[in-house]
Amino acid sequence: MQHLWKSFFNEESGLGTALTTLFYRTPYKKTYYFLQQSQWWTNEQIKKYQWQQLEKLVNHAYEHVPYYQNLFETRGIVPNDIKSLSDFQHLPFLTKELIQEHEKELKATNYPLSAFEETITGGSTGFPLRFYIEKGVWFATHLAYIRTLLERANCHVMDPSVQITGRMKPWEYRPFLRTLVLSSFHMTEKNLAVYVKKISRLTPRYIIGYPSAITLLASYMKNNALELNRLQAVVCYGETIYDWQREFLEAFFHCRVHGHYGHREQCVLAGTCEKSNMYHLFPEYGFTELIDKNGVPVTQENEIGEIVATGFHTSIFPFIRYRTGDLAVFTTQHCECGRHYQLVKNIEGRVQDFVVSKTHRLIPFMGVHHLVAHSSPNVKECQLSQEQEGEIMFHIVKNERFSDDDVRRITTNFQKRFGNEFTVTFQYVDRIPRTSRGKYQFLIQKLPLHHIFE
Repeated sequence: MQHLWKSFFNEESGLGTALTTLFYRTPYKKTYYFLQQSQWWTNEQIKKYQWQQLEKLVNHAYEHVPYYQNLFETRGIVPNDIKSLSDFQHLPFLTKELIQEHEKELKATNYPLSAFEETITGGSTGFPLRFYIEKGVWFATHLAYIRTLLERANCHVMDPSVQITGRMKPWEYRPFLRTLVLSSFHMTEKNLAVYVKKISRLTPRYIIGYPSAITLLASYMKNNALELNRLQAVVCYGETIYDWQREFLEAFFHCRVHGHYGHREQCVLAGTCEKSNMYHLFPEYGFTELIDKNGVPVTQENEIGEIVATGFHTSIFPFIRYRTGDLAVFTTQHCECGRHYQLVKNIEGRVQDFVVSKTHRLIPFMGVHHLVAHSSPNVKECQLSQEQEGEIMFHIVKNERFSDDDVRRITTNFQKRFGNEFTVTFQYVDRIPRTSRGKYQFLIQKLPLHHIFE
């Protein structure tokens, strides 16, 4: 779930951001003012707009993208055959493997070479993905969405802020953005003391970053009787937000916790609003489907489906019915905020965030971190891994008070939750390594589960 925020705070941010925004001011302003109007559209207006965009994208792909030209010819499809949403949903899925295999053929031929900017995802699913975005324009367009999301948290992109993400430098201040960028890689006791001093001097309006990293910061502050005043919002992205994290952060920082979801591929973007913790999917950004393991749309309340997305800002390298590998909880509910956006109750992470029991049952591991935290106050950090069905390994960074009693409590509570579905073992480590992006990964799933949703 690599988010556009990663790009917003990349190595060239600062002066580069300013120049990019100024140079591409027109797409930024056009998108921003469009979003101010479209967010209050009726259901009928949203459906009409999305269908127009889908028709436009399919025609463009048929005329200018070699991959889709070959695909449609092989399947005997012409754009005029796609007369309804049902017809569109019979188009083949685009997968990460297909993108790797057909990278060159997915480039639109009606764009000049100078417009293509190569980019790559972090590969958290095992598939580092290389593709192309429209140079400059993509950033300006995304900045308009970022501003819109932050305004729902009563913040602005130019407010003083703190971002905690995967950085090689422990800390860096960006004067143009008025942003203190902190590294989730370097959150040691020593560095956390420095982080808090720098944050206090800045007096940020909001903190944004990985929920695991923000939780670690808040835990350090609470344990050391430190406070942060005048914080308007905490914005989490890049990882699943667990209920216990939201509750803890809101209680400690005395402000609302917002969630943002998106990825570098620019096909789907969502965020919470002023009234709800449900994710509002931007209909202006793309068309989003939730499918079950058979590729059929999910329709039942609280049913989990894989996010399949078609991006409206990806003409230079079209993503049509792209299987993201991310899972979300379906709902037909409406939000008090008055926006008629498609909602999902929660982003559940990826298929690899599930475990397999002794009875071959696929179980989401949402909330297990909370279980460990409640079972023992003497666990600094914890990570679980699975290599065999029905077996779970706890990798624990313990403090000096950790004892056999902690092991017993964790094991007992785990068994109360899951019965005899799993055998658990413990391994003690000095630290839990972060991913290449600096994220904390609670579960390392080594079983090949992707086939379950294919």
